[in-house]
Amino acid sequence: MAAKLSKAKRPKRRWIGFSFPSSISSRNELETSFGQFLPGEIYFRLYDVHFSGSEVVVNSRELHSIEGDIGLGIVCVNLVDYEMVRQCFVSSNAGLNLNSLSSSGKIRLVRQRLGLPKPKKK
Repeated sequence: MAAKLSKAKRPKRRWIGFSFPSSISSRNELETSFGQFLPGEIYFRLYDVHFSGSEVVVNSRELHSIEGDIGLGIVCVNLVDYEMVRQCFVSSNAGLNLNSLSSSGKIRLVRQRLGLPKPKKK
C-alpha cells in the first residue's frame, strides 16, 4: 500500500457556495445539472445540499435578504479548474439558473457566509 500524500503535496481545492432553482429536488438531479453546466474534464464534488423550502434555506434567505424560491449548496473543485468554473457561473449557464454566492479555500468560511450548518456525522 502506498504512503499517504502529505498535505502540501495534495491538490489544492476551492469550495463554491451556490444557489439552484427549486425545480431541482434531488442530489442526483443536481449532479446531472452540474455535469451539463461544467466542461467534462473538470472534477467536482457536491458537499452540502439544502433544497428549497428547508428550514436551513429559509433562515439563510432571511439572513441574506435573498428573494425567490431557491436551494443552496456547496461544490468542491480543484484550484487549477477554479477560474474556469467561475467563468461558467458568470457566463450564461444554459438556463440552469445556478448562481455562485461565495467561494473560499476553506469550506468552513463558505458555510459561515451562507449561514449553513455543519452536517452531523452519521
